[in-house]
Amino acid sequence: MPKIANTYRFFLSHDSIQSGATSDADIVHQWGRVLRIQPGQRLLLLDGCGVGFEVDITHIDKKHARWIIMHSSQMAGEPQLHITVASAIIRPERFEWLLQKATEIGVSRFVPVIAERSRGEVESAKGKHERWQRIIREAAEQSCRAILPELTAPVQLRSLTLPASAACMWLHEGHGTQPLRQHLQQSYRSLWIVTGPEGGFSDDETAWMATQTGWFASGLGQRILRAETAPLVAATIALAAHGEFDGA
Repeated sequence: MPKIANTYRFFLSHDSIQSGATSDADIVHQWGRVLRIQPGQRLLLLDGCGVGFEVDITHIDKKHARWIIMHSSQMAGEPQLHITVASAIIRPERFEWLLQKATEIGVSRFVPVIAERSRGEVESAKGKHERWQRIIREAAEQSCRAILPELTAPVQLRSLTLPASAACMWLHEGHGTQPLRQHLQQSYRSLWIVTGPEGGFSDDETAWMATQTGWFASGLGQRILRAETAPLVAATIALAAHGEFDGA
């Protein structure tokens, strides 16, 4: 499949791609009004599960777009390391920045966490799930992701359930913490990064996490990072340790 400019990569459902048409108002508006796409142009449609479809636009108007599928193939470029960022909900603009940038670098899953010190932010985050999904989708299109990162509903910290095969690195500044880099000397296929709100985890939350099997208190050095910066740095360190930034 020939390479297509980032601007012309879009995530749609597999069924919608196969149907050869869409009446989704946002998509039709973006293609027709914003990008001025015309019949005869080629787009790359991604099903969110790793398959790309090169399509030829045959018709577009104010309400509908239609295409024919020219080629399909399994797309490459996704990280071998599956990272879940379970971040406490913080101020909306900062949480959205984290979603965007973490998607760009290769995070696979986001779990918004309700922590004891994030109550006010949780209230302001209500009704934002669709907006957050759109931010993730647009960042994935821009950064040439093949698989659309998953976004779950918010969950209480103590209700987090990790797969048996996953390791959890919870970011901490206190006693008993080891550098994240040391924990990553072992090879993982699935990694969770759990981070707190702007006020940090409470003492009760810290004590609870310290008792969880497979959870490791992990530090990021002597400087204090913002709540939205810390998980991004941690994910970058983990991906770099697995060689995910070594390609051309």
